[in-house]
Amino acid sequence: MSEQQSSRRKFLKILGLTGAASMVGTNALASFNEPSEILKLNAEQQEFMIRYGKWMDEFLEVIRIKKKNPNNPENNEKMVTLTEKAQKMKPELTAFLKDEIFSIIYMASIKRVRDEI
Repeated sequence: MSEQQSSRRKFLKILGLTGAASMVGTNALASFNEPSEILKLNAEQQEFMIRYGKWMDEFLEVIRIKKKNPNNPENNEKMVTLTEKAQKMKPELTAFLKDEIFSIIYMASIKRVRDEI
């Protein structure tokens, strides 16, 4: 079996395990299927994903309000604040994304944001 096929199989196996992943508030890590099998994240990565899950919840709420009322100044201010928060998390996220398991879990989590937008 070629290395490419092996990597693809490994990816699909892990993706299948995390397919139902959904990040929700402080229960972010509890929502993954088979957490004892797939969550091989270290404590730092888990803490980041919990913070990121909370950020996503806030961001999605701002997006919902923006769709209904694009000129809401209070909501637009929240959008700026959340964008700044995301920029501050970016270096940490970039470092964590070097880990294959973290990367797959992160990609599953951002699907929720893409679906809402």
